[in-house]
Amino acid sequence: MKRITILNILFILCPFFLFSQQQVKTTGEAQVELTENRSRQDVKKEACNMATVNALEKAFGSVIIQGNSTYISNINTGEKTETNSVFNMIANTSVKGEVVEVINEIYEDVKGYKVIEGKKFEITDILCKITIRARELAEPPVDFTTFPLACTNINCKTTSFAENDDFFLYYLSPISGYLYVYLDDGEYSQCLLPYSNMPAEYESGMPVKADREYIFFSIEPEHNYFEDEYFKEDVYTLYSESKKDINRLFIIFTKTLLNKPKLDDNVLTDQLTEQEIVEGYTMPKTLKSEDFQKWLNKCRSYRKNDMQVDIIDITITKQM
Repeated sequence: MKRITILNILFILCPFFLFSQQQVKTTGEAQVELTENRSRQDVKKEACNMATVNALEKAFGSVIIQGNSTYISNINTGEKTETNSVFNMIANTSVKGEVVEVINEIYEDVKGYKVIEGKKFEITDILCKITIRARELAEPPVDFTTFPLACTNINCKTTSFAENDDFFLYYLSPISGYLYVYLDDGEYSQCLLPYSNMPAEYESGMPVKADREYIFFSIEPEHNYFEDEYFKEDVYTLYSESKKDINRLFIIFTKTLLNKPKLDDNVLTDQLTEQEIVEGYTMPKTLKSEDFQKWLNKCRSYRKNDMQVDIIDITITKQM
């Protein structure tokens, strides 16, 4: 059985999609109130998303829906132009661009007051200032569907897990291609798919067929997509080192095979106990987060119209 190690490192990047060739450097900022019912990590994530939208709006404008027409609004001039341009939805805001690289993020606590029913209350906002390198969108992404599961039933869809939960992934694409899944904790990126014991011809990409529903990381017979009774899928169990950890899933789809990055299967083995080793636990093949990002950005640079990346954050709560 595979065990995914979850570390207490918040790794914030914003969504990757298909892009055109020209890049611009742009900055944005946003602040969100830190309330008692929300964690600092959740508020920082929301502030980051809003600041990213602000930066993309400055560079490419935002989308305004008016009847059946879509308009791109240039926020610098206020002019509107009817267009068929592609746009992304980030934090419930439509923007006509996507992030290539996060250059810098700065977070600050901002003290202030708000008045409720005539009474003044002290509040704290978290301010995010972000600098990104971005591209204007060139064409629509492949409309695939993917989400994490806590069991092999699609009704178990979730991004909130408890320690020792099993981990599964649902996937459905309208076109055939190849799938890659990595889990990043901010220090290391662990390769979850392709499976570690796949035939050699599949080690560079998990083939997926159009209009077929997949549930990965299950050993149930109906989820064996190789029609090989001896094939064993990797099974993953989630682990947390802190009260609540946040990690980031990268689900990568390509129409043709990628050259995979160099992976090491001995990086995180020291995090297994002797008992876990006896029970058959191993760690996924791994590379450093920085190396993973370099590989991903290089692939995207050369595979502009052949690659899409979906990013999903998951949380793992430690059992007390």
